[in-house]
Amino acid sequence: MEILISALIDGVFAAIAGLGFAFACNPPIKTLFLSALLAAIAHGSRFYLLHYIGIASATFIAAFFIGLLGLIFAKKIKCPMEIIAFPALLPMIPGMYAYRTILSIASFGNEDNLEAQYKLLIEITNNLMTTISVAFALAVGISITLIIFHEQSLMMTRKSFRKEGLEEYL
Repeated sequence: MEILISALIDGVFAAIAGLGFAFACNPPIKTLFLSALLAAIAHGSRFYLLHYIGIASATFIAAFFIGLLGLIFAKKIKCPMEIIAFPALLPMIPGMYAYRTILSIASFGNEDNLEAQYKLLIEITNNLMTTISVAFALAVGISITLIIFHEQSLMMTRKSFRKEGLEEYL
């Protein structure tokens, strides 16, 4: 029960961040709160999954959820899925791991002790690989939904050519 409450709190803060990122992109007003909702669902589910699987796997699943829910919401309000989904992804960017990587690189250059350099090198590698794998999981998770539901995502905001007898343009 404590994990669920913590995941809910994490989702609330992610919703605030998702709303801010969405607002910065100047989208239609009707998409702002959907981006915040997607960010809350994805970040909360990632937080919950972190207790059972690794961060890259949890991020991949959360990004895939963003893609699926983004398609559903975009179809209902007739706007491109990217407008809703991409601001919801941004709170999951691994900024802390990237920061720790840069900090360890700076410390490595200033360290004279060989044993301390060895520990810093391990820390650099660990944080860098985590940063890369989480960023890759975000990109692949959202891209898979765009690839699987390619036609649905294209036709969400466009008129149906089949209804107007213009099939040859598809």
